[in-house]
Amino acid sequence: MKKYLIVVFAVMLLALASAVYSIDFDNSQIPGLKIANDVDGALNTAKIENKTVMIVFDQDSCVYCDMFKKDVLSNPDVQKELNEKCIVIFVDINKHPEIANKYKVFGTPTIQFLDSNGKEITKVEGYSGADEFLNTLKEI
Repeated sequence: MKKYLIVVFAVMLLALASAVYSIDFDNSQIPGLKIANDVDGALNTAKIENKTVMIVFDQDSCVYCDMFKKDVLSNPDVQKELNEKCIVIFVDINKHPEIANKYKVFGTPTIQFLDSNGKEITKVEGYSGADEFLNTLKEI
């Protein structure tokens, strides 16, 4: 009976730890960052405003996605650069696998930069810190 209770307790601790480390951001509410609602709308706006489209491919329970949102996309310098140069859109690869397949995204976080015609400029796969990401933005 004691072993059973220990196993149950351990499972509960793992579930709690997972919840603590997987802070789920509401994609449409990263304070200071302008976010579009859909890829087609982002591409249309990019044409009108002569901007780049940045698609952030993420998924629920992705610790590195949450770190990217918290550490990088919430950074004021990154936000300034993004708001000036890019139309930002989030795509959950589990909710929209057809979009992930179209852009050949297999893991998260993946950041895809497109010109206003939808042509790939560059892709960043995996987590990168604010300074490294800011350098990528300045090269675009």
